[in-house]
Amino acid sequence: MDTEIKLTIWREGQVKAERLCANLLDLDGFHSIDPQCPLGGPDGLKDIVCEKNGWKYIGAAYFPTTAQDFKSIKEKFEHDLEGVTKNKADGIAFLTNQKLTPAERDELIKIASDKGQKAIVYHNERIRVLLDSPLGFALRLEYLGIGMTLEEQLSFFSEQRNYLKRLLKENSDYIIESIGQKFDGWKNPTDKVFNFVQNLYEATQSTIALLNKEQVRSDKTNLAFPTITLLTSDLTIENLCILHKAILFETKGMESGKLRQHQVWIGSANPQEARFTPPDPSEVPAALKELLNEWNANYERLSISDNKSDIIKALTSFHHRFLTLHPFLDGNGRVARFILSQQAAELLKINKQIILEDRTPYLKSLMTADKGDLSELETVLTQAIYGTEQLPND
Repeated sequence: MDTEIKLTIWREGQVKAERLCANLLDLDGFHSIDPQCPLGGPDGLKDIVCEKNGWKYIGAAYFPTTAQDFKSIKEKFEHDLEGVTKNKADGIAFLTNQKLTPAERDELIKIASDKGQKAIVYHNERIRVLLDSPLGFALRLEYLGIGMTLEEQLSFFSEQRNYLKRLLKENSDYIIESIGQKFDGWKNPTDKVFNFVQNLYEATQSTIALLNKEQVRSDKTNLAFPTITLLTSDLTIENLCILHKAILFETKGMESGKLRQHQVWIGSANPQEARFTPPDPSEVPAALKELLNEWNANYERLSISDNKSDIIKALTSFHHRFLTLHPFLDGNGRVARFILSQQAAELLKINKQIILEDRTPYLKSLMTADKGDLSELETVLTQAIYGTEQLPND
């Protein structure tokens, strides 16, 4: 309750409001965050410039000291929305300490959509939830002066430990993830799988030859990877294994192209501390075949559907179930993201980069999905595909 009240009667000024908003965006999975002129001066209709899952946003902070009517909020939103075009961004992340009903939030999103722009709206309650979460406690203390209870301190330090572990993993996997994003970003993954692998494999072999002072050109006829035309209307274990081998060919010592033969634990090497335990390897083939058969059976219905929400729900369910099975020893995330990109290209006619970053909101949404609630994951995937968290016609 204190958080909500102190947000509503904001007394910290515009400088702190913009700095708080920059931190909130970072907390909620944005990156490349660049505050413009929080100390004053012309900012070119942009308080903050940031990115999320391949989309560029203008961040706008609106923190008046008293409650405003929706007309005033909408006018400020429309004014800040002009900065999207001016700064060649894809959309706006609008953060306000004001209360907004679902209908009012939908209206703001539609205003942006009608101009061909994206909008993500952070209102009083959404910001309160972020600040009252374990990772938000420090921001709440710094900007609102609200301390932590003993229980909150324990949650804070526990979450910080897990957060640091995730950061270390992100940095250690940087090169592999960068290569993985090549697959995520294809406009037409179907036609480019083999060509990409050919070029990358040849470049790798040429580099190795140069390092050995043997400038020998690799022979394309002897490439280790068969041609694969992946259409998700007919997914099989065999073509998933081929795809896995192609994606992980640069990873030495990894059993690429084979379903895992060992039990694994997600979140920890210790089963007692694991966040999630996938099925025993003996159960994977049958469970994976069941998932693929269900997808293939529903594909025709989805391919003729005009209901984008229904398609995204199906993509979300498949994505989560695939990751839950964890069919390969490593690289499951990259394979899942590639399949997602292919499914979106086929069923949603998406002809753009789809990037899904392993950041806190995505990982958190997977944990929520593990408990049976796929709504957060659906929101994350919608944002990655469309740049907005909900479809304007929903």
